[in-house]
Amino acid sequence: MNNQYRNLNQQNAVHAKNKRPLPYGRTYHSDDVSRFAVTIGKPIEEVFNFWRNFQNLSFFMKDLKEVEVLSPTLTRWVMELKNGVKATWDAEVTAERKNEMISWKSLPGSEVETDGSVWFSPAPQGKGCVVSLVMNYSAPGGKVTEFITKLTGEDGDTLMQVNLRRLKAFLETGEIPTTEGQPNGREVIPELKH
Repeated sequence: MNNQYRNLNQQNAVHAKNKRPLPYGRTYHSDDVSRFAVTIGKPIEEVFNFWRNFQNLSFFMKDLKEVEVLSPTLTRWVMELKNGVKATWDAEVTAERKNEMISWKSLPGSEVETDGSVWFSPAPQGKGCVVSLVMNYSAPGGKVTEFITKLTGEDGDTLMQVNLRRLKAFLETGEIPTTEGQPNGREVIPELKH
């Protein structure tokens, strides 16, 4: 067994969905719902500092209108989905290790119940930073809203994947590519007559 997996608490170190142990002695939340990762061609320090300035998150997170920093560990989030669902919640940083990880949870009574962590680790062969995101998310409106957001591609899992790709694009190129507002590229070809 590889050294990085030794002495791990197997109950916490094995993810329920894929039964693989986590590297570097990490643990996931016991009831985590989603986890995704992306490799970004930037140094860990730069990526961590960008993320840690929570106001930066609205630059790349789809549908996130604003993150207001209330204190070094307390933030207010405002999100509005295309389907009209709007939510505001407060979250607190519950753990932080500089250039390694940040964990958070929403405060009791919030419209959105969320908790999770983001991890920053070296990419293989010194090719930047791997950002791993683990998150629980409960949308306001219950099962009906969850179903509608899934159909429109605005469910938590899809947004997490999209947002990590957008973070990568933003940090590596300074912009987020989009086709929004552009023609689809298909030519209209009149029906051929015989």
